[in-house]
Amino acid sequence: MPVMPTDEPTRFDYLLGVMGVSLLSAALLGAISAVPLHLAAGVGSLIAAGVLVGGTLGEFS
Repeated sequence: MPVMPTDEPTRFDYLLGVMGVSLLSAALLGAISAVPLHLAAGVGSLIAAGVLVGGTLGEFS
């Protein structure tokens, strides 16, 4: 079993960071632009879900 260093971020830390940034940026875009908030939030959620699925599939390939 490989030992992972505890002071370095893992791949999943990066995936969670990208998911959070996509959700936050979509919410900000909806709040400060003419794009409806529910539409911007939906697109941000789709991007976050795509990152999750892509990261999971990348782990198994």
